[in-house]
Amino acid sequence: MKSNTICVVALSALALIAATAPSAPAKVCSASGSGEACGGTHGFVYSGTVEGSLKTGTSASLTATNAEGKSVSTITCVSSSVKGTVTGSTAVGNITSVTFANCSSAVCPNGITASTTASSTNPWPASAVTVTAPNGTLTVEKLEGEFVCSTIIGSVTCRYSASSASGTVSGGSPATVGLPVGLAKITGPEAVCGSKADWTGTYTVTAPSSVYLT
Repeated sequence: MKSNTICVVALSALALIAATAPSAPAKVCSASGSGEACGGTHGFVYSGTVEGSLKTGTSASLTATNAEGKSVSTITCVSSSVKGTVTGSTAVGNITSVTFANCSSAVCPNGITASTTASSTNPWPASAVTVTAPNGTLTVEKLEGEFVCSTIIGSVTCRYSASSASGTVSGGSPATVGLPVGLAKITGPEAVCGSKADWTGTYTVTAPSSVYLT
């Protein structure tokens, strides 16, 4: 998790949506789609692989807080990617990979490594609904990950999970997905891992080159 959070999300980038009005079942459309026409300039229904990376100039961050609500550590990662698949006619899919790199934290002077449970054999379910086309909301489930913090006295492992997380998707060419994740701690000392954590990241969908929710 480089921010475990991973979270997700995730993904994080698989179907899109934004939130302001009543939501509706979505179709994932793209200029790269090969399904039925979506209308307007939104291309065709797209099914297949979806990939994303952190929006240029941004980073992903995880902030761990203790039982009193005080921040005990903040991890910042300047590189993160998400991969998954989607069925465009239903806007339902899976996140199969979330990676983090180039992470740092003041409490981990000797480095940090991170991982998530998202994989082809343990995918995180994801689905989207349309609010106002081409935007909507993306929901990711079963997020879990960890980071290993190397300190001067040894390594500390912090593991977190979330049953689900929802974020805003802005359709376009490219589309973006903002996915905040509230995480419950599974294991790890409170002095470093806190009692919970919050992760944030904004991803640009890199494949396909355009995505719209209709």
